[in-house]
Amino acid sequence: MTSLLRSIIWVLRLGVELTSRSVLLIYFLLVYFIVEKPRWRSVASHQVHLGTGQRTGLWCIFAIAQGRRISQNLIAFLSCLKAAGYNVILVNNGRLSPSLISSFLPHCHSVIERPHGGRDFGGYKWGTNVLLNMQHENNEIAQVIYCNDSNFIRPSHFKWLLDNLKQMDEDYIGVTDSFDPSYHVQSWFFVTSGELFRSPAFQRYWQGYTPLSYRPHCIKKGEIGISAYLSKQGYSPRPLYTQAQILDLIARGTVAEAVGRTIFGLNPDYYRNVAATMQGMASSAGAESDIALSFLKRDLMETIGLSNTMNTTNLILLKYTGFPFLKKDLVYRGNYLFSQIEIATADWAGEDADHLPEIFAYFRARGTLRGQRSPAAILARMGLV
Repeated sequence: MTSLLRSIIWVLRLGVELTSRSVLLIYFLLVYFIVEKPRWRSVASHQVHLGTGQRTGLWCIFAIAQGRRISQNLIAFLSCLKAAGYNVILVNNGRLSPSLISSFLPHCHSVIERPHGGRDFGGYKWGTNVLLNMQHENNEIAQVIYCNDSNFIRPSHFKWLLDNLKQMDEDYIGVTDSFDPSYHVQSWFFVTSGELFRSPAFQRYWQGYTPLSYRPHCIKKGEIGISAYLSKQGYSPRPLYTQAQILDLIARGTVAEAVGRTIFGLNPDYYRNVAATMQGMASSAGAESDIALSFLKRDLMETIGLSNTMNTTNLILLKYTGFPFLKKDLVYRGNYLFSQIEIATADWAGEDADHLPEIFAYFRARGTLRGQRSPAAILARMGLV
């Protein structure tokens, strides 16, 4: 009876999700064609503010949606990029106050106020067009970072990542990849070579991309779409942190250490899926054996192998490697507990620790949608808004 009831609830939830998707898609299509598309074509709807450029050949297209108050972690993000030699084209979704522009300009090549709409891939498309049209600087493009403001950074580790990226000559680099719902490089931070950026194939993708503000569209046609498109063009990605590497990291050392990483690093729902395996390992004789660790890796692979890598392993990467990114919506969308964020950042010191008050305040203020049942909360948990 319990199984039947769960099946009925699942069907009802699926129906609600499908209906919600259809209504939201129609809404965002109407908004795009009636409001956003005409504004994108209007010269008066955007403004460019010039900062200071560097003749390094290194560029960054940074898509943001800035609120009224500026984040000091975002300023640190920009400062690290500039110190590493990257010319940041900061593309904001909407208008900016003069004080915000003044705060950003010292760290940027240029700050662009663009029309609302399109989320981060809308910003990427706008920035790509701007950089391509810089004829006097175009031939100097050696590498282009695409990133957005959906993560906090750990500055000391981020500097190390940038120093390594500058030495890499692959055409297409991702920090993490994912198999949810199909294979792709996660788009919150990826890198292209200058050769790939200038290629007609790469530019055709951006010319054909429609910048809807519907979140599933940005994921399917943007994040997943660009990976699939580039693979068909012969550009295979180089992910820096793969799921296979993460599974090896979790299972490294003794069984007790592997279990500890799993308990700490997985969100509560995923933890329950492997709890029985870990309890059996802990109580069985010879629990230190390679066989026990192999069972844990297998169960973890089945649990997270087809999931969003950042949603399921961000804290493990953050605590046990040099990974510099902390996803901003981990707690908000009901994936993790706030206490897990505190544990993951407990060893931050110096300039890294200086950012913790802001990071903790952000998570506390945003709260969690885990127990909320309002339409907005349900849509957010579904990833529709």
